[in-house]
Order: sequence, then structure tokens, then C-alpha cells
Amino acid sequence: MLTLFHTTASNETLFRTLLAEMAPEIPSRHVLAADLLDRAAAAGRVTPDIAADVKERMQAALDGGTRLLLCTCSTLGTCADEMNDPRVSRIDRAMAQQAVAQGERVLVAACVASTLEPTLQLLRESAPETTRIETLLMADLWPYFQAGERTLYWQGIAERLREKASPYDCIVLAQASMAGAADMLSDFPVPVLSSPRIGMEAAIAEYRSLP
Repeated sequence: MLTLFHTTASNETLFRTLLAEMAPEIPSRHVLAADLLDRAAAAGRVTPDIAADVKERMQAALDGGTRLLLCTCSTLGTCADEMNDPRVSRIDRAMAQQAVAQGERVLVAACVASTLEPTLQLLRESAPETTRIETLLMADLWPYFQAGERTLYWQGIAERLREKASPYDCIVLAQASMAGAADMLSDFPVPVLSSPRIGMEAAIAEYRSLP
């Protein structure tokens, strides 16, 4: 079974749709732990207490018969890595690998501060030493997402990025919730990468390769 570990209800909906489109034959279940992201956002980071709680819940999911667990929350990505379990993957790893292959100037955009450090750490693992990674935090847009105003959320992200992108070879949308903004930037001269479809493709390939 493929278990998807979410921290927003909208991600659960998004990934249910993607999996139904891309690999409907794979048995799946979805674990929603919205309180973990709320706590990390309030603290501005994943504290040791939050990390311990994340790992306990992931382990419980693994003990329930999971062949592969996919963490769809970038904020919790480092926790997924720290499980040190080959059955645990993170949604943004494949995206990070694609991003650093685009060029030496990468912009990481996020709307929740706690997402930045796990994403930067992941990019640095794959990036050559010459890669320059910069960040853009748009915390004032996050309340739109929390209120369910997703179109306004995505429009705000797209507008900010149109103002910022000219010096970069690639833009990384650090949160899966931001993926809708990439669709609004389809005419953009700079590649805008979001994790859901890229990460889902990688997870499906990984799942199918398991013995």
C-alpha cells in the first residue's frame, strides 16, 4: 500500500486526484495531520517536539502495512529523511534534483517560513558548490490559502514571481499548495517547478520498483 502523509486537506484532495489519474491500480490511503503544519508555522520552524511527533505518526503508518510512505509536506521533509527508512520518501526530492539541473541561480519561493530551511537543505544536497540559491517568503499570502481563497493565493504568488524572476535560471515553489501558481506562469521564460506531479511520478516509479 502507498500511504500519503498530508498536512493540509487540500493536499489530500490534490494527491487523490493525481494518483487516480496516474496510477489508479496502486492501493493507497491518506493520513491527514494538519496540526503538525499549524504548529510548525506558529513556531517558524520544526521544533524537536514537533519532529518527534511527526516521526511517531509516520512510524505508526509504516507499522500499519505501508510499502511506501510519501510525505507531501515540504516543511516536514527533513523529518521524513531522518526516519532513515527506505520506505519513506518526500514529495519535493525529485523537484529539487530537477531544479539544480536548470542552472546556477535558483529562487525558492514559499508562503510559510518553516518550509524554507528544509527545502534549502534538500537543494544543497544536490546542487553544485557554484549554485546560488536565494529565497522569497510571501507570508502575507498564506492567509488566503487558509481561508480557502486558493485562486487569490495563486494569483498573488504569480504576480510576485513575475516581478522577481529575471535574474534566475529556475524557480522552485517550495509548498505543494503553491502548484496552482505554476499553471498561471505557463508563459513564463523561467522554469517554475512545483512538487506534486514531479514527486508523484517519482513515487509511483519507486513503488512499482519495490519487490
